[in-house]
Amino acid sequence: MSSPRSIKLILLTLVYFWALTLGAGLLVVSPVRVFLIVPTLAALGLLGHAVIKDHLDELGYAIMWLWATILALIVGELIVETFILKRDIPPLVELPIPRTLGTVGLVVVLVTTYTLCVQRSTQAEERDAVTT
Repeated sequence: MSSPRSIKLILLTLVYFWALTLGAGLLVVSPVRVFLIVPTLAALGLLGHAVIKDHLDELGYAIMWLWATILALIVGELIVETFILKRDIPPLVELPIPRTLGTVGLVVVLVTTYTLCVQRSTQAEERDAVTT
């Protein structure tokens, strides 16, 4: 591996790890920092698999969907608070059950989208190998 390629891989891995742990651990707050292990281990597992199997593009798509889900959660909470309930509700981070379900849900979204992207990529490679 050449030096510029290895530097690019290291930087890309650091940025992906930061985006994964920040996104999946967004709902973990101070009293339950132990629960931060779940998104961190998921991020390490996915990142390790993506680097070893050369599926970094697929991991990038999964990160994009993770952050799209976070945006949908934020917008959904604002819509419910403003138009449906018409009163202030506590943030999801302050409620233990939604916080736990939200963290697990974000990890599930991340793992599912990564798995689907890898399967789609593998099928496309197999089709290309058959046609050539």
